Amino acid sequence: MKFSRQGKLIFSTADPACAAQILNLEKIQERPVSTCVTFENITERFLIFDIPTNLQLSELADEIMNKNDMEVVELRRFVKLNSTQEFSPVLVTILGTFLPDAIKIWFTNQKIRQFVDRARQCLHSYEFTHATRL
Repeated sequence: MKFSRQGKLIFSTADPACAAQILNLEKIQERPVSTCVTFENITERFLIFDIPTNLQLSELADEIMNKNDMEVVELRRFVKLNSTQEFSPVLVTILGTFLPDAIKIWFTNQKIRQFVDRARQCLHSYEFTHATRL
């Protein structure tokens, strides 16, 4: 635990269960607090292809969690504006660092592909690693 210059508390943990409990904090020493978690090195991201666009992402998250024993943190669909595609890829973020070759969705084993985000480069200094502002 450490303090930032803006008077915020920063907790660091490598345990997903501990991060989930930190999210549930409501008060510290009788003071109300709001929490947010930046997931670094405790999550995995992967792409699932050919998911129907008329399917709600909450239904997909429930299916992944129930059939595969994974804790889904975030889902994001890749669809262009004004597109009439019936199927689209979905980016899934899960807690944990183990990624299987396939997951079970609706009685089928769906192959997945690990998602590696591009390094972001600053437009002013052209550096790849700026310190995070809190």
